[in-house]
Amino acid sequence: MNITFRLGACLLLLEACSHAPPLTTSVPAVSAAAGFLAGAAARDITPDLARSSQTVYVAGLERGSAATGIRDPLFARALVMTDRKGVTVGLVILDLIGFFHDDVEELREELKRRHPETTIDYLAVASTHTHAGPDVLGLWTPVGGSVDADYVAHVRSEAVEAVAEAWRLRRPALVYTGTATAPGLAIDTRLPEVIDETVMVMGLRAASDGSGIAALVQWNSHPSVMGGDNTEISADFPRHVVQVVEKEWGGTALYASGALGGQIGSGRLKISDPATGKRAATRARLAEIVGGRIGEIALGALQEAGATGDVRDPMFRWRSRGVLVPLDNPRFTEGLAIGLIRARRLYPLPAKGPRDDAGTGWLPQALPRDWTLHPGAYALKSEVAVVDLGPIRWVLVPGELYPELSIGGIQQPQDPGADFPGAPSEPALRRLSARQIFIIGLANDELGYIIPRSEWDSEPPYAYGREEPQYGEKNSCGPGTAPILLNALADLL
Repeated sequence: MNITFRLGACLLLLEACSHAPPLTTSVPAVSAAAGFLAGAAARDITPDLARSSQTVYVAGLERGSAATGIRDPLFARALVMTDRKGVTVGLVILDLIGFFHDDVEELREELKRRHPETTIDYLAVASTHTHAGPDVLGLWTPVGGSVDADYVAHVRSEAVEAVAEAWRLRRPALVYTGTATAPGLAIDTRLPEVIDETVMVMGLRAASDGSGIAALVQWNSHPSVMGGDNTEISADFPRHVVQVVEKEWGGTALYASGALGGQIGSGRLKISDPATGKRAATRARLAEIVGGRIGEIALGALQEAGATGDVRDPMFRWRSRGVLVPLDNPRFTEGLAIGLIRARRLYPLPAKGPRDDAGTGWLPQALPRDWTLHPGAYALKSEVAVVDLGPIRWVLVPGELYPELSIGGIQQPQDPGADFPGAPSEPALRRLSARQIFIIGLANDELGYIIPRSEWDSEPPYAYGREEPQYGEKNSCGPGTAPILLNALADLL
């Protein structure tokens, strides 16, 4: 069955995109002599199961799995850098399944209120997407329940403190960057099989003594190795990535998830345990092995980068854009309507509901009487951004990017069972620049899967001769998500 896409709405949304203003108009008093500065810090955001006012549910693979213990702590890890002209950029990564854009905006405002001295031109907030963390979105909480708003506020508060501390700890730094690959450590369970095996790493050392300040590692696999039966809170394999890197490099390590959409994961791998020579005995041990290998690969790339020298006179250039993404998913719409999914602001599409000035608001508390909530009537506000630092480029994507949109490989010719015959292919982000590109997914939002429109397949006949659709579409905002986000990013690039 073919589906007609609302091209008019899509074009209107793209026209509505606007550059987000800097978080502050002031610039820190950094002299040119100080050169490039960097600081990093981490704050514990592990939920207190004993003191929580409501049941903590694991954002695992099934709804309604209550947390029974803490396997390892969760953190908000922050990195703040300032170039010699005083332009300051910050990144904080949360050991969480995701963090909605409304909470990201509140976090930025909270930073300005509580730490006005912390002048940051652009702050990005990303999530590792651990499926062993607490549910802060609402998709894994039983119907009738809701996300613990007090815990989300606690996360915001601790993330703010991590950023402020990283800002205070800035000192003259040298920047190193490296690239490697991690073949065989992830699989794709959706056709076409495409895996981005790229491992990106950026390291910062003190200019004075060479001690480690921070490292940022980016790879592309779901942190769901702990599995669907797990009931313990954990950062999953990213925990072991940062441990390995911090032990050798020093400082604070951050892990960013990249193009992991399409159910790219490592949980089904049959990897031998180096300690026994046999298959990993437990999912927890598998997570440790996978994370350890990625950490070692990242360190190897940093060693090679150290041999070639640091990035000379790194300077920042950043740009961001607000985007409106149609909410076409009935599952997401219903979850918002009943208060199961954490409340976020909606924006009406043309001729589908009240105008912005006629009563948009948070769901479900601020719905006007005449508000008809149904798929396709409203849009979510989100954000895309690009940050350049010398040869390094961060591409900040507000969801789970399919690897076809990172390295290419969109199904060609298009399968006749796909829902949008003739749909143009979106650009592959790594092919748009010769820079060293970090795909930082789940950045500033969690919109779910970002699926190439030409591969969208929710209606029969299904692609690849299947009798049922592949997994993915039910956890995406809709078929317009990828074109809107990728076109906006292409403009910024």
